[in-house]
Amino acid sequence: MGNSLVLLQLGLTTFFWAMMFHLGKYSVAFMSPVSIGGWRFLLAGAVLAPLLHWREGIDWAGLRRNALPLLAMAIVGIGGFNIALFYGLRLTSPVNGSLIIALSPALTAMLSALLHREAIGGRQLLGLGLALAGVAVVVSHGSLAALLALDFTTGDLLVFLASVAWAVYSTIPRRFIKGLAPLQVTTATIVLGGVFMSLFAQEAVSDFFTVPPLGVVGALLVMSLLGSALSYLWWNDAVRQIGAGKAAVFMNLVPIFATLIGVALGQPVLATHFIGAALVVGGVLCSSNLAAPKVTAPNTGALCPAAK
Repeated sequence: MGNSLVLLQLGLTTFFWAMMFHLGKYSVAFMSPVSIGGWRFLLAGAVLAPLLHWREGIDWAGLRRNALPLLAMAIVGIGGFNIALFYGLRLTSPVNGSLIIALSPALTAMLSALLHREAIGGRQLLGLGLALAGVAVVVSHGSLAALLALDFTTGDLLVFLASVAWAVYSTIPRRFIKGLAPLQVTTATIVLGGVFMSLFAQEAVSDFFTVPPLGVVGALLVMSLLGSALSYLWWNDAVRQIGAGKAAVFMNLVPIFATLIGVALGQPVLATHFIGAALVVGGVLCSSNLAAPKVTAPNTGALCPAAK
């Protein structure tokens, strides 16, 4: 796959994840976050499993051989990330949450460097810094006082744990998944994650089997098809193509796209939005490095999702 196509897919993936903020905000008025997460990934798994069977068949031997890392990815990267994030956002402000989630690329790059002995070059560090600065400008509206006045709470800790979970999920495959194609890994972790979150929801809340309004059903379908199935496929392929550290920088586009979607829905746009967007896009381009990527072996599973 060409590098330009990988970058386009990463951009669309982060756009779909930005949509999740608005669809999720609408849906949580009718369902608990953990029930939404459970149905979202169950539906995504129901789409991916037949696709996997049709395209390449299910590699049962490979799945059994990699059962432990796949289960870890499902519990930590799908279940843990979504539960910690959405419950954390109930207890903290959007400013705090956005800034903490913006740490994910740096955490991923550092963990990837530690596990895979990947060097973090000056270009990538510069890109991470620019992207993080852009996110800070957007969420603080350019106010240094707003950044200095942040008051960290239990919710902030939960969102930070979500960032750590995403970093772990992004870096496990290249080290621990052996001889399993990316689509196999994606489908297995989404199905396992959906089962895990569904079981958790049945124990933790009482609305898992409650039929929501038609609008929520539509939102769940969009979140499942675009924000989960398609986005995870594209993200995981990008990780295999360009590495977890470079791909993770694109996560900084999520708050930018979320802001632009809000503007399209009638929210006011500020000059800081444009400044922040320029910094983030510059950081992404700087870190992604348009040179030809180093590609791993075709049969090596590489995966990163959850989601927002």
